[in-house]
Amino acid sequence: MILPFGLSPGTAAFMAAVVFIAAFVRGFSGFGYPVLLVAAGALVTNPVPLVPVGLLGDMLIGVTLWRSARPYVDWPTMIRLIIGAAVGLVPGIWLLGLIDDDTARLVVSGMVLLAALVMLGGWTLPGRAGPSMTIGAGFVSGLVTPAGVAGPPVVTLAAALGLAPLVFRATLLAYFITLNVLAMGQFGLAGRLDRETAIAAALSVPLVLLGSWWGARKAVGANPARFRTLTIGVLMAMAVIGLGRALL
Repeated sequence: MILPFGLSPGTAAFMAAVVFIAAFVRGFSGFGYPVLLVAAGALVTNPVPLVPVGLLGDMLIGVTLWRSARPYVDWPTMIRLIIGAAVGLVPGIWLLGLIDDDTARLVVSGMVLLAALVMLGGWTLPGRAGPSMTIGAGFVSGLVTPAGVAGPPVVTLAAALGLAPLVFRATLLAYFITLNVLAMGQFGLAGRLDRETAIAAALSVPLVLLGSWWGARKAVGANPARFRTLTIGVLMAMAVIGLGRALL
């Protein structure tokens, strides 16, 4: 069997382990699948082709949670985020497609490190966010989606929105499912979806489902804040290593 993206058996085994761990983190903490997949991928290959694989896996996880979350979605907020993301997504995908492998690794690793620092610092927007700020957060999220770090711009909006935690989580779930659909359409238009992407995504499905299910089970009665901090620390370490590989 020819492995996708020119991976060797060793790197393929490494990426399989990453898929499972990233799905576990997503099920446990509610975030992290695409960004962990892309950050780890930058250590062994060009991370850009992995972004659609990460988005498809994240969409699969989101769909499994959709039924219980749907009644709590704040649709006006979700629609504003998507309007902004739809505008930012197009230049983000096309710009990332114009750079070479080392530059892509540098850009992706730099964005992952910045996102990890933002999440670790708990930075939030001042005051309450109005419609224009919500659209702006969606725009930034869409712009950086091709680098696999769509989450932090909208997560940092949480405090300023004033939504209840359950409502905000459901709204973000609806947002990311929709964003992933839009992103996959744009990847297709840009010619970035091919047979290798389909094979990699198909191979990842069992690991994604098993990892996210196990993570959700382990989250019951656990300390998600401590786990979140640990995950962000791992992200930062991978981003620094990725930057080192791109620069040296």
